[in-house]
Amino acid sequence: MGDPITGDPVEVAAYVAAISGELARLARASGLGTLAYILDMARLEAKATAGEERGADGGSSGVGGR
Repeated sequence: MGDPITGDPVEVAAYVAAISGELARLARASGLGTLAYILDMARLEAKATAGEERGADGGSSGVGGR
């Protein structure tokens, strides 16, 4: 994966999904349930966005349900 700040939208969305997942685990482990939930929602949205962008670009979509 290239630089997520200047990368294409699929790479940025995938990066956001990965980082928000890590942050959600950290928040959950620290007893911050609401924050963990919000970060999980961000992760799911980013994952779905990456899948939609891949599908629009003709790539393989690994995300379903949207």
